[in-house]
Amino acid sequence: PTTADSYTWYQGSVTGVGTGWFVGGAVLELPPGGATLTPTLSPTPTVTPIPPTATPVPPTLAPTATRAVTPTPVAVVSPAPAPTFAPNAVCAKTNALEELIACVLAKMPRRDTQGYVAPPANLAGDFKQVATQMLAGKCDDIALPASMAKIYSVATFTDKQNNASYCVALEILDENANGTIDRAWGTFIVNPKATRELSIQAPHPLADLATEAQAIAVFKGVNARSYALAGSHRDANKERTTCQPGTGEGEADAAHNVKDIFFAATDALNEFYKDKEWSAIQFHGMGATSCVGVDAFLSYGVQVAPKPGDKIVTLRDNFAKQQPKMIATVFGENPPCNLYATTNVQGRLLNNVPAAQVCELPATNYTGKFIHIEQKTNSRAAIADWIAAINATWK
Repeated sequence: PTTADSYTWYQGSVTGVGTGWFVGGAVLELPPGGATLTPTLSPTPTVTPIPPTATPVPPTLAPTATRAVTPTPVAVVSPAPAPTFAPNAVCAKTNALEELIACVLAKMPRRDTQGYVAPPANLAGDFKQVATQMLAGKCDDIALPASMAKIYSVATFTDKQNNASYCVALEILDENANGTIDRAWGTFIVNPKATRELSIQAPHPLADLATEAQAIAVFKGVNARSYALAGSHRDANKERTTCQPGTGEGEADAAHNVKDIFFAATDALNEFYKDKEWSAIQFHGMGATSCVGVDAFLSYGVQVAPKPGDKIVTLRDNFAKQQPKMIATVFGENPPCNLYATTNVQGRLLNNVPAAQVCELPATNYTGKFIHIEQKTNSRAAIADWIAAINATWK
């Protein structure tokens, strides 16, 4: 050490920097160009003083270095872009199917938001192939077509409440990171270990309040084969459907359109079962002033009264046993209800109208494959009673 300017100085060497002078609690700056050495306070000394091996040069003297040290430039690294937020991929981390669907519902486009994107012409055919593979037992190894790649995920979801695994086709893309899914084409779930060949469907989430939650609970409670959920409010967009322009229904309404995955899934189901017995049960909601005196109205999607012993009659009777104070009716009974679902495209398809003609051609009779249930809010809340009634009907 040496003393100068009332400081005790030390000469030290810093790897990669060079030799410099240090004073207790200070670091010596060596400005470019050989300027006078100036001690600058440092918060914490980081170099252990090294006794000089030669006579030190006092800091008040001109430096003896023959060349200026050029600081090594520091590369400026641009921050990595934030990852695209995939809202329903987050939903897939939920613990139970009910939580999954509640999460999906929270990220759907609401009414009058223009959040529904009309699908490309090839989506229905592409998803039909995906749904067919799901129904055949494939899941995590399904290669998605270009129309769905990066937009959808098809993967196994394990419900931690019942320890059952399901194959879930879930929309995940949110490119603009606004917390809402970008296309709103819908969700499809297959139960590979089903004991009832039923498809439980909710075509009007948000609009028909609580039907999506009712449907997923029933799907799980009756151990059905599949679950289908539309992707947005039926009136998310102002544009009207081109499938059935005379109805005035919206282009986002899954019950009146054939381009999204809801119809494609039903089409795949119909071909999967062929002549085997199965049914699609759609849960809908009606207003408090609709069908006065009726809590639940069951129909086949045609204006034809069911025969005694039909599944729809048995289902109505079994529900009435669970809820004797509610009034549940079928077509042709009193009190009357005019919510027949005759324009429902899934109903038309399952009542033997060719897929290419369901927009224009009504069904003339029923097959029993389609059951449409309109409900007041009390019936929608009677989830356990519908589960019991369905289990008793399809034993």
